[in-house]
Amino acid sequence: MPRRLHKVRYEGNSSILVLVGFLYFSYPGDYGIPIDAPETCEMSQVQLIARHGERYPSKSRGRKIFNTWYKISNYTSTFNGSLSFLNDDYEFFIQDLDDLEQETTLENSVNPLNPYTGEMDAKLHARQFLEQYSDLLENNTEFSAFTTNSRRVYDTAEWFVEALGPNFNITMEVIDEEPSAGANTISAGYSCPAWDEEAFSNITDAYSDDYLKDIAKRLNKENPGLNLTTTDSFMLFSWCAFEISARGYSDVCEVFTQEELIKYSYYDDLSNYYSDGPGYPLIKDVGANLFNATVELLKQSDKLNQSVWLSFTHDTDILNYLTTIGLFDDGRPLNATHVPFRDHAFRKSWQVPMGARVYTQKFQCSNSSYVRYVVNDAFIPIESCSSGPGFSCPEDDFYDYAESRLQNLDFVTACNVTSVSNTTQLTYYWDFNTTTYNSTLLDQ
Repeated sequence: MPRRLHKVRYEGNSSILVLVGFLYFSYPGDYGIPIDAPETCEMSQVQLIARHGERYPSKSRGRKIFNTWYKISNYTSTFNGSLSFLNDDYEFFIQDLDDLEQETTLENSVNPLNPYTGEMDAKLHARQFLEQYSDLLENNTEFSAFTTNSRRVYDTAEWFVEALGPNFNITMEVIDEEPSAGANTISAGYSCPAWDEEAFSNITDAYSDDYLKDIAKRLNKENPGLNLTTTDSFMLFSWCAFEISARGYSDVCEVFTQEELIKYSYYDDLSNYYSDGPGYPLIKDVGANLFNATVELLKQSDKLNQSVWLSFTHDTDILNYLTTIGLFDDGRPLNATHVPFRDHAFRKSWQVPMGARVYTQKFQCSNSSYVRYVVNDAFIPIESCSSGPGFSCPEDDFYDYAESRLQNLDFVTACNVTSVSNTTQLTYYWDFNTTTYNSTLLDQ
């Protein structure tokens, strides 16, 4: 079978995909190891934790992009240089404020031929999943899928389930992501009042913004009187990225030099590393809520009626989860003084692009079982535990590894969860047959 199903190639600056991550792409650091079960082995359980697909900006980010657009659209002279495309009856990509926070679809895209919609991303992913795990799915046609009650996350899950086809009877379990859900959530960060995204802002604030000044200076020189600021320069990156999701291409992306794209990308890595990733010690506690549950599903695989587990959530939740697992933490803290081209294990856009997907595979070879992770179509080994077939981790060794990663972590205590909820355990994977999970959808 083909190893991957790719979306239509972006014909602009292709590095935008891997540097900004606002479209789905396969993990670039591919070891070339097949992601099928090794020969003579049989898949016994698969867990998917996926991000929603391509979308419009959030309301808060949308307002900021609008501010830059208003400034540019009110410019009364002819545009020159890299902004000259605006002279050709340019149509701003956000045409309906109701689209903010939502997935991009064939219906709400600016360009009806847009190949980069969240809707199509989810459906293509489902067909890839169907082909990749056909043997396991053959005897598992009736099961539940779990999604947060964010509307865009739910839409992604619904499209995914729909694209699996009529042979499956899948029940959607809609899990609340409000703080009151406490530990019984796929989005633990919302239930963590102790989380302070500015805790390490002293590090991220030290990162030079000279590249933003250079962009504003260049565009203002080409267009006297435009008076763009560094804030406008920063918003142009979001404009570029979200416009591709809504239109399928963006001339705004061509405003930047390759050096500027790299510097922006590293800022994105740096800020997420210290707010949602390995650079913030609390994040291991946050991610432990979901990681512990997935480990229990593996341990109980022989007793459970369900062997296919589908969960849909947000990028930060996946970053928290991966941080606890430790797949992209090499122990070298990111710094604000320079871009570490060689020593750079944590790349946010590679780990959680739009439509990101993390698979936990459990397979059996003879009488032994093994565990491994596949992130965005690429096998990512646990370096300290990879002696099994296909560089997998022997089951018992994996549980030892998981125990070592979870040691001294306590989501409820570290996050002060009891200040917002009395629910201190994640139970939806086990009690969904007896508990109703149909939380009201939210535009967030």
